[in-house]
Amino acid sequence: MSLLRASALGALSCLFAACATDPNDAGASAVQFQDVVVPSGLRLRDEANESYSRDESGWRQGHFVYSGQIDVAAAANYVRERMPQHKWTKVQDEQTQEAGLRLRFERGIYRAEYAFTRAEGSTTMVVDYTTNHSRQ
Repeated sequence: MSLLRASALGALSCLFAACATDPNDAGASAVQFQDVVVPSGLRLRDEANESYSRDESGWRQGHFVYSGQIDVAAAANYVRERMPQHKWTKVQDEQTQEAGLRLRFERGIYRAEYAFTRAEGSTTMVVDYTTNHSRQ
């Protein structure tokens, strides 16, 4: 019985050790996917876990925040033009209440949603990239 308890305690301690965080860790990774279109003049904001991504065995999730000195309309037009070249189909193109734009594209099981806003002299583009296996 004591061997069983010792094994259980050992397993629990390993579990808690695996959950420990590294104080030197800069945060979540934000590796941009190759099929995410980014207009020139926008830079990825990757500090304080603002952007992050994960790509495992056909499953992808990403939240990418970009900012820069480009016009919203020019950035959106670039995305509209380039996404079909990567085999994406546009399924939504609308003005938002925040005086911005929202574009949504789909390709197979993947969805990429682009949101553009302008504030304080800077354009922000947020790309949310998701996987939906129910669309197979």
